[in-house]
Amino acid sequence: MPTLHGKVALVTGASRGVGRGVALGLGEAGATVYVTGRTLGGRHPEMPFLVGSLEETAADVTALGGQGVPVQCDHRDDAQTRAVIERITEEYGHLDVLVNNVWGGYEGLHRWDERGQAWNAPFWEQPLSIWNDMFDSGVRAHYVTTALAAPLLIAARGLVVNISFFAGGRHRGSENIPYFLAKNADDRMAEAFANHLRPHRVAAVSLYPGLVRTEGVLLAPEGAFDLSNSESPQFLGRAVAHLAADPGVLDRTGQVLVAAELAGEYGFTDIDGRRPRSIRPEFEAEGPGPESA
Repeated sequence: MPTLHGKVALVTGASRGVGRGVALGLGEAGATVYVTGRTLGGRHPEMPFLVGSLEETAADVTALGGQGVPVQCDHRDDAQTRAVIERITEEYGHLDVLVNNVWGGYEGLHRWDERGQAWNAPFWEQPLSIWNDMFDSGVRAHYVTTALAAPLLIAARGLVVNISFFAGGRHRGSENIPYFLAKNADDRMAEAFANHLRPHRVAAVSLYPGLVRTEGVLLAPEGAFDLSNSESPQFLGRAVAHLAADPGVLDRTGQVLVAAELAGEYGFTDIDGRRPRSIRPEFEAEGPGPESA
């Protein structure tokens, strides 16, 4: 693992899932990791069947060799986001890594009932709230957090990582439209951040995982996912840690990166010692049309 001792990171939406995994990957490398989310002591306020909390994530970060700092924050509220950045400013005065992970809109996928089935329904049959969930709790939150954190990132010549997915590349027919547009926006946002931050020696990238074994995915009915090439959440964290430790990371700024491909370049593996293959070719091979969604 690379060494990030003395580095400060902020991972948004880290009570569980991908955000938790990213925090653990940074903790392995010795970073101080602020982890934000709504679940501070107890269960998810809207999905109590999902386990995980900020205290648990922070404790595991510390156990791995870093320092975990749990901060309750609903990133739909700009004042709460500002308070997190102000706290980091007071306690450290710089921010080396910002990981924009917090996301809304997945609730249906975790229920596996009528609400979950609506995910794949035609857009006119989906709840209109899906749009706001993804853009307010995701895209907008990423923009606001980065804007508020920019002075700290510039002070550290740091790194911004937008967690995205292949859905942002092109629409393949019956894909969830708000999800496609939101992920596309996250990718373009990272590119735009890079343009503004490059003169200040701050890098910004969009990072794609493969199929991640999050708590929600593991709750799925048997056979819903083929987990043979899946990744632990911590695998993505190892990708972020290697990027953060790379003195040449500015050469990647503005790019869309894939965790499995970075594993091949940097030489790291998942927590089980395996190295998942990139699923980029599968998405690039799919043409438009419902049959390929």
